[in-house]
Amino acid sequence: MLREDGQVACSGLMAIDFGLIGMEIQHRVCGGMKVLCLSIVLAMAFLGCQKAMPELDPNKFVSTAPGKAYEVSKEGKPDSLPAEKLPGISDDLRPSGHKLTLAQLVDVALRINPDTQEAWDRARSAAAQWGAARGDYYPSISGDVSGTGIGGSARGVLGQVGVSLSYLLLDFGGREASVQSARQALAAANWNHNQAIQDVLRNVPQAYYNYIGYKAQVRASEASLKEALTSLNSTEQRRKAGVSTIADVLQARSNADQVRLTLVANRGGVQVSRGELATAVGWPANIDFDVAVEPEDSPASRMEQNTKELINLALRDRPDFESARAIVRQRKADLDKAESDLWPKLIATGNVGWTGIDARMSGSGGSFEGTDIDSSGISYYGGLALQFPIFEGFSLRNKVRAARSDLEAARAALRAKEVGVIADVWKSYYNVRTAAQQVETSKTLLASSKESYRVSLARYRAGAADIVELLNAQSLLVSARSQEVEARTDLFTYYAELVHAIGADLPSAPTGNLPGPELKGEEPPHGKK
Repeated sequence: MLREDGQVACSGLMAIDFGLIGMEIQHRVCGGMKVLCLSIVLAMAFLGCQKAMPELDPNKFVSTAPGKAYEVSKEGKPDSLPAEKLPGISDDLRPSGHKLTLAQLVDVALRINPDTQEAWDRARSAAAQWGAARGDYYPSISGDVSGTGIGGSARGVLGQVGVSLSYLLLDFGGREASVQSARQALAAANWNHNQAIQDVLRNVPQAYYNYIGYKAQVRASEASLKEALTSLNSTEQRRKAGVSTIADVLQARSNADQVRLTLVANRGGVQVSRGELATAVGWPANIDFDVAVEPEDSPASRMEQNTKELINLALRDRPDFESARAIVRQRKADLDKAESDLWPKLIATGNVGWTGIDARMSGSGGSFEGTDIDSSGISYYGGLALQFPIFEGFSLRNKVRAARSDLEAARAALRAKEVGVIADVWKSYYNVRTAAQQVETSKTLLASSKESYRVSLARYRAGAADIVELLNAQSLLVSARSQEVEARTDLFTYYAELVHAIGADLPSAPTGNLPGPELKGEEPPHGKK
């Protein structure tokens, strides 16, 4: 509704005083204001239909007290994601699902393990970020298309089309530093991906060897239980013959119960270790599978390198060490970028545009009444802009300080990583040497313990030995049998740890025997000749 004082009333909501603009053109925007008001009302109605409105009362979406757990409503529970579907045994492995080899398990882990998937996706993201950083080498071109409807005394349309260009010519190395930082971030992400693969190549074999080690312990406990029951039967027969007492029977029975308890624990260890192996592969722990028979030979070839050579290999090949190096280079580029922000930037700018208007004047009176306006034109410009910081609230200087501290921290982390790599190789190397020697010693111990138990049992049956001698011989045999299995398991797991410490790939099949005392090339301690 048009009022006499030159204002337009819009449904009683507001009044706008237009007056006279330019060439006696009066613009009436009542219709536009109605549309705006209607849009606001519809937006409020839409938001009112939404149940989750934390902007009004955020406390509704947390627990009501410090000691009370938050209860998620049925509507607030998110839908299941596709990634939550856990993988199972693939069709190509089902025929051998209960006889899987180490090579098959490693192959599956490299395909489905979530750690390698995550590291790979992070590397892909870093590659895309490097590409995004290199976009600063190209000019920035943007387009603008707009159209405006004109209402009131002048009715028509106004259109504009424009293209703008901006290109950074000089920033004292800031652009190059940003690209270098992104490139080194990609290098670190790629090395982290390689390290994730190395971790899988260690975790799966170690879990595999632990699993078959527990299965061997079960077999050893079953053999020990059989021997314990034999001893118990001998004591019962001697008691019936009147040459033994009830105390001998009770001691033999207690010994058998102790062996039976160990057997139960080892059987539980088999189930736990199988779940750990499935988890290392990337399967759920309750998946139904089994592995092939235990390998007889050591998975390592003859080692002739000394610790110095192995340490040099690790410092050359360890992915996590290379990642630490890349982070140092990334932090150096970040420092260069922060320092370049203190200097001016030279930017080239340009614009070309077209503007057109098609309108007709109308109204009550005036010299322009009934006039048609139809015109268009092209405009363009180009120039150079020099931007330089004058005062940024000390933020630029503090960013330089932060970047320099980050660089020093990365260098310290690199030194710590180098020390850790050397310690890993040193520890793993001597663990392998020790385990290899223990395997040979445990075999000798087991053989002598078996013979000792056989002789003691015969002496006990003949009445030449007492129950204490028999049970001691049997306990030594149980311990020797368990130590022999543990030594072989340790040799496999320590070897996997040594390969991981060096940064090499673990052979998936046995390649020979790992000698114990025959490990060659060890340098004298403390540099002595």
